[in-house]
Formats: sequence, structure tokens, C-alpha cells
Amino acid sequence: MRSLAASVALVAMFSLSLAEGDPQVGDLVKQHLNSIGTEQARAAVKSRVAEGTMRFRVLNGSPVLQDGKQVFVSQGDKLVSLLKLPNPNYHGERFVRNGKRTMVANMKPGTYSEFGQFVHVHDEILTEGLWGGTLSTDWALAHLEDHHAKLHYEGLKKVEGRELHQVRYTPGRGSDLEIFLYFEPGTFQHVLTVYSLTINPRIGHNDQETARQQATHYRIEERFSAFKESDGLTLPNHWIVEFIPDVAEESVEGNPLFGASRNQISQFDVTETSISHNVTLDPRNFEIK
Repeated sequence: MRSLAASVALVAMFSLSLAEGDPQVGDLVKQHLNSIGTEQARAAVKSRVAEGTMRFRVLNGSPVLQDGKQVFVSQGDKLVSLLKLPNPNYHGERFVRNGKRTMVANMKPGTYSEFGQFVHVHDEILTEGLWGGTLSTDWALAHLEDHHAKLHYEGLKKVEGRELHQVRYTPGRGSDLEIFLYFEPGTFQHVLTVYSLTINPRIGHNDQETARQQATHYRIEERFSAFKESDGLTLPNHWIVEFIPDVAEESVEGNPLFGASRNQISQFDVTETSISHNVTLDPRNFEIK
């Protein structure tokens, strides 16, 4: 009996230590959702329209800088995300989810941009309610039961000079992507999502050919900041998306999945100018033809 009591006490001490030192995922999610607004304020929102200005940059290679606009429309588990540029060669990106299926607009008939192709292939970015973070009415952490995702808390990690709570997100249906969500320790606001993919090279015909092969890496980062209150909800008004491909030269020509790449890092820097709630939306916004 003494041994059993001692074991129970030891478990209790360990549990207490864990609770004090490492916030559990359930508590973190609860505090995060409260950072957005009260349960009543969150439940009152049926639709959201976020509109803003956008600056597109290519961060390496030949410098590119162009201004455009951004529109993010969501209603329940439906969304339209428009990153629009006045450029006939690259008009930006348009992502649609109608609740069941997703669509990524072509850059030109039959051809996606490299970024668009990546999202098209890995549409869990859209179907899981991850894209756009808390700007979406289908934000993943507000609908965990619907998405059947698994969360694993991995502690405080230093990211770009600041410590953030890191949570690994695994979609219920599985994914080739590694997905991490990051939260501010003080406010529990969601400030960063990172999606990464590594494609290992195929085995060559001999050892020398295999040794020359290199892995291909892709990474998308969504950063959120400038949180402001809108209709009782605290939402980000600054959203930066970066698409970072790292394609080995040997694999560019022979990779039909993504096509040719110049390893350009694309950045979409969005400043929201208005966020409106419970707007009556035309169902045709979410049509996929």
C-alpha cells in the first residue's frame, strides 16, 4: 500500500511539474482562442471579408517589386483568397474552397505558377483551415473536431530572435508536409505557420550518380502581426506569405510535378485596410467550375 501511495505521489508531482513547465496543447488552444475573442463573439461570426493592399517581391535573383491588392472571403468552411497583381505574365494567385473541393487558378491556360502548383498538390493547406490563419472563419484550431487533426506541443523555440510556442500540426488524413504553428508566449496569438516538404532524390544507376543527386526542399511561411480589434475580435492586419523553393539544378528539368524553377523566393506582403463580418455573400463566390 505504501508503495502504491508513493507511486501515486510521484505521478502527481511529475504531472504538476509538467503542467507548470510546459503548457498542454488543450490549454494552449483555449488561451489562443480566447486571444481572438470570447466564445460568444467568435460564434457570432458567420462570414468575414478582409481586403487590403499587397506588395509583391522576389527576394532573390532579379529584383521584382509590384503593388497589387488582396481579398480574403470566408464563410464557414468556404473561402476565396485572392492575391492579385496587374501583371499579364503573372497575375498572382487565386485559391478557392467550396467546403468539399479546392481550386487553384491557372497562371495561364493549363499552367500553374510554381507556388500555385504546390498548393494545388498539397491542398490540405486549404482544406485544413490553415491558410490565412485566424483571418479565416474555418481557422483550424477553432474547428479541431471537424478536421480530426493531431497537435503536439514541442516547447518554446527561438524563431528569428524571439521565443515562440511551437505546435506540430498533423492532418487527420495524413500529409507529406511538416506543418508547425507558432504562438506568442504572452498573448497566445498565432503569429506564424510554416509548411515544409523535402523530396528525396531518386537512386541513380550507380553510386557516383546517386552521390550527385540532391534533395529538393519547399517551404511556405505565413507571418501574422499588427493585431487589431474588429467587432470584438482581435485579428492580424499584417499578413506576409513567402514561398521558398530550393530545387537542385539536376532535378529541375526532370521534375514534372513542379516544372522548371529558378529558386525564386516570392513574398506577398499584405496590409489589411478593412475587415468586415457577417456580410451577405453571393454563393457564386465559392463556385468551382
